[in-house]
Amino acid sequence: MTITEWEAVAVNVADDSTTVSAVPALLNAIFINTALSAQPLLIKDGTTTVYTIPASAAAGTRFLFGPTRFNTSLIVDPDNSGSGSITVEYADLERS
Repeated sequence: MTITEWEAVAVNVADDSTTVSAVPALLNAIFINTALSAQPLLIKDGTTTVYTIPASAAAGTRFLFGPTRFNTSLIVDPDNSGSGSITVEYADLERS
């Protein structure tokens, strides 16, 4: 499968857990828009942590992921007291 266009969604980390995609998806990148708080930011496939973005990641930082396949869902799950803003670049592999 060739991805010709990635979707981008902004996520406010203070909103706690955010489901970016409820179907299988490819994660391409995460961009830090506003510095993250002192808690790590978990990127999950369902309930399984696939990546951990370090605590206090600076604004302007970009994390490239390949892309990586998420088989069930793509979830941003910060600590309950997390803060900051990120943009997730991804593509759904199927529509629900």
